[in-house]
Amino acid sequence: MKVGILLPSQFPFGSTVQMLEVYEQVGFDSYWSVDHFLGSFHPALWSDIPLSDISADPDGYYDPFCYGAVVGTMTDKPYGIAVTDSTRRGAADLARTALTLNDLNPGGFILGIGSGEAESLVPFGYPFDKPVSVLADVLRDLRSLLDTGLMADGGAGRMGLPLEAEGRGKPPVWVAGHGPRMLRLTGEYGDGWIPAWTMPPEEYGAKREIVAGHAAAAGRPAPVSSMLSFLLFAESADAAAEMFEREPLGKLFGLFAMGDVWQRHGLEHPLGNDSQGFVDVVIHDLNPDELRDIALTIPFEMVQEVFFVGNTEELAGQFEGYARNGLEHIVLANATGIVGGLDEIMARGMELPMLKQMLTDL
Repeated sequence: MKVGILLPSQFPFGSTVQMLEVYEQVGFDSYWSVDHFLGSFHPALWSDIPLSDISADPDGYYDPFCYGAVVGTMTDKPYGIAVTDSTRRGAADLARTALTLNDLNPGGFILGIGSGEAESLVPFGYPFDKPVSVLADVLRDLRSLLDTGLMADGGAGRMGLPLEAEGRGKPPVWVAGHGPRMLRLTGEYGDGWIPAWTMPPEEYGAKREIVAGHAAAAGRPAPVSSMLSFLLFAESADAAAEMFEREPLGKLFGLFAMGDVWQRHGLEHPLGNDSQGFVDVVIHDLNPDELRDIALTIPFEMVQEVFFVGNTEELAGQFEGYARNGLEHIVLANATGIVGGLDEIMARGMELPMLKQMLTDL
């Protein structure tokens, strides 16, 4: 299995420089950035989160394309975005940017794309009423531009940049598909599949087969099977549970679990149990004092619906099931320190290289 890692794509850039040096020594296969305007914590609560010692502002994300133009010249490994959306950037802009970064970055570029989340769209005035329909239109033209250099409508629109970089080929498009329509679009247009919502290994395998089936029907090869996995290292899962009880604001990540997950735990999601979790939660819209109270009601098991939690052996055991169900290229998002802060990061420093090797061997 190939193993990628999410970079700390926030201000200050020195954090990226420091971590990239470490990750190069570990030997990761690819580097990635998110495409967010807003972070996962309410700014009014950030000073109470241990990670605030490292990053001054939870919303201080760099533009991932500009960021990648710098990072991509610092390594010979591929750089990808996990993921941008099709509402803020149209097909022609995405194609030109992908071709540019794929040509200029020694390791090439992977364009991850999905239908988007409310937090990067609604507060900034972008529409979010029919995101999958927008994505379908963008993917049609994006695929045509990257494959032929021409718009799908056969008009005058075209790309003058080379469609393939020497030794790297075309910039691949990885789609973050989860529901039935998104899985179909992934198979029809994607070179890779990169879901970000946690799901059981068997469900992952079943959806992978659905994607492959749609690809075959479209006359395309099966996309690379990947997954963006948020994880938190701890001495053990039980030790992590104790840390979250001592620092309950970390449990607010449970808000990003879907409403049916809350219902399964006998709870009511603050946005209702029809909430799509990460897709529609804008934590900045919620009252910070109410968030403190909500955090106390969220069980640790809800955090485990969003994060993979444990020590190296526990995490490798969790990911092994996905490998058996066809996972080929995992992208790790290391959230260690959300509880425990810098002390916990330092204490778990050797776990990431160990996990990387164990995953490579799967």
